[in-house]
Amino acid sequence: MKSVRYFFLALAATILFSCGPKEEPVIKVKEVKVVPPELTLVEGGRESLSAEVVPSDANYLYVEWMSSDESVATVNKNGTVLGVKEGKATITAVADGVSGTCAVSVVKNLTPVTGIKLSPTELTMGKGYTETITATVEPADAANKAVEWSSTDVNVATVADGQVTATGAGQCEIVAKTVDGGFEARCSVSVRDVPLEKMVFANGSEYAIIVERGSTYNLIITFTPANTSDRNIKWTSGDEQLATTEVVGDGQAVVTFSTENTGAVTITATAAASGISVSQRFFVKGDQDPVLAPEGTVFAGRKAHWRFNTEAYTNVKNVVWKSENRSYEGAEAYIAPESGGETTVNVTASIGGKNVSFSFTVPVEEWFVNETIPDANPRNTYPVFNKETTRAYFITRGKRRLYELDLEQGKLGWMFDMNDGKNDNGGDICVNPVTGDIYCSNQQHLFCVSPDGSKKWEILVPKGTTPTSIAGCGPGMSNDCTVVFIPVVDNRFIAVDAASGDILDSFDIPTNHLQFAVYGNNDIVIHTTVAKGEGAIRFVNFSGGKFGEVKAIDSPSADPTDITSPAVSRDQKTAWFSCAGGMMVVVDLATKSLKGSARLAGGYLQGPALTADGNLMFFAAQTKAEVIMINPATITDNPSPMVPYSNGNGNWLNFTTVAVDTQNNVYFFIKDDCFAKSVFYRLTASDGRWTPVPVASIDKQNDDPQGFFNFGGGYLIGGGGTNTVNRVLVRCIDAQRAAGWSGPGGDVCATKNANLVYGE
Repeated sequence: MKSVRYFFLALAATILFSCGPKEEPVIKVKEVKVVPPELTLVEGGRESLSAEVVPSDANYLYVEWMSSDESVATVNKNGTVLGVKEGKATITAVADGVSGTCAVSVVKNLTPVTGIKLSPTELTMGKGYTETITATVEPADAANKAVEWSSTDVNVATVADGQVTATGAGQCEIVAKTVDGGFEARCSVSVRDVPLEKMVFANGSEYAIIVERGSTYNLIITFTPANTSDRNIKWTSGDEQLATTEVVGDGQAVVTFSTENTGAVTITATAAASGISVSQRFFVKGDQDPVLAPEGTVFAGRKAHWRFNTEAYTNVKNVVWKSENRSYEGAEAYIAPESGGETTVNVTASIGGKNVSFSFTVPVEEWFVNETIPDANPRNTYPVFNKETTRAYFITRGKRRLYELDLEQGKLGWMFDMNDGKNDNGGDICVNPVTGDIYCSNQQHLFCVSPDGSKKWEILVPKGTTPTSIAGCGPGMSNDCTVVFIPVVDNRFIAVDAASGDILDSFDIPTNHLQFAVYGNNDIVIHTTVAKGEGAIRFVNFSGGKFGEVKAIDSPSADPTDITSPAVSRDQKTAWFSCAGGMMVVVDLATKSLKGSARLAGGYLQGPALTADGNLMFFAAQTKAEVIMINPATITDNPSPMVPYSNGNGNWLNFTTVAVDTQNNVYFFIKDDCFAKSVFYRLTASDGRWTPVPVASIDKQNDDPQGFFNFGGGYLIGGGGTNTVNRVLVRCIDAQRAAGWSGPGGDVCATKNANLVYGE
């Protein structure tokens, strides 16, 4: 077999040790050029000099200015020169010890001021606003253009360097007077009251505020602009049998509600001058709440039962519920709020012919499950689901135990102990979609566990299943779910009767690093490491209880890794394998040949997940974590990542991947913000762009970058931890989104039992 050798470790080491901080070179100033080099000023005249530092990228670019004779000419820090009296002086610019000069000659003031003009000469302003007046001193070459500003009435307007501020209604003049000659020019200023543009209730709501009978509510107006003079407000009640108002201050009124009547009422505030108004709806409730909230805890993403109290409020018709961007019609609604924390559920109803809206703020728990796993070790298997996606299962590494996660009750279920003292690695898992049995292993045994957590059978595997295997390379099911396939450490690939545990057949194959998928009529494609630097793809068929090898070909990758599964196309004609070094290998299952390969990223390439529209989603992690989308028809090396994260080691969650739902939303779970928190992200496509949206996060979940993740039946499952803490987290994503599951072994990303997934 042809040998293909790669040197990724050496390359990675070179990159790693070359990324340290580099010392910046020192670039000295060589020359300072002052422009212009010569200057003539009249007494009292000003001109600006500029200094060019050469080279322009020198480390020190700050310029200091100085005059050789400040009785003749002065210079400020910006290079502006003032002629003081007749004479000569040298202006020097210094940068980093290097200097440049300008020779200055100051001559007698020969051009006196002859007049002054203002622009504009009339201003109409609103109180509190500012305007600028420009003064032009004549002639243009006058030596002294200094101007003094004043206002004839500072209670109407003030002025500073030509900037006028209106202080009160009325009229005044702004006066500009030249220092040389005392010439004056005036601008007439009229200041009017500021009109009202808008007003809102500072403590109001766009929805009806529910109040008790006999209670009071203080409404406070916010005016825009705040300095408006249109503040004479008229308060009215839409039904004085339900509510009355009393003015208590500028823009404030107390609303007092009926002690006997119930129903909807609108309070309106109207500005007398402009007629601008603002309204607030209230609902005076009786002894019973108009809305019956769900009993128990409301979880983000999980449907909860809401009901309008039509028994107590018989005049309520045509109820429309609104939660975030969704609407639900009818007296009852099952709403799944997407946000955690304080979430608002809004209800609109027609009451007695009036449109009234209610706003309820209910506490929503972020996590449907947030439990500590008794076994402290973060390297757990990918969660896998039963066919109904009511249960999920995963294996812990520390004590090698199989856990059930009850997705209906939202808690950990039973635990099956596989501990036999050989627990440093291993831990494969898959679920039989027909019987619900779970097949799992440690490094000594292969177990069959029934859905109730009891053991059905076990097989002693003296050398264990494949080392460092998680869920990626086994076990796998035959297409009729009667046979379990699993690679074992002693370089064998075995077939086991799913019901009895009897070994049916085996064949020799290197199993150090290996991935496989079942497709067609119990055809199996296997990508394995043959020897150091050599990889192979083998095509095997299982029929009549026996293996039969069909074909073997070389692979461009010698390391398919053992922490991920391949994806199989829906027509079962193509398989995609993820390999170390960021390489993807594409296999033509119809012709049993190599279809191509591409290097997508550095480090481990995990996934892929196959979207409903046929694209491939990968998760890459090494020096950074990124999600990559590939169109199988146009595969190229080094595609642009959709979501890069470069603020930490890419191995944050060692066995995370991507998952998709039936609406082509993409999910992943990573350590974010330099390990400060773990975050579930959803990628949603809009106008050809994918935007990462944080679905949920938990601060300081764990310190160690190890974890696990999967999506199924509307549940995001993630977790991980350290050698002392281990947790499992479940976030609901509205069960309408997908009926099955994604990720390793799922129905959107086809692996192992593709016929069962996509066939009839």
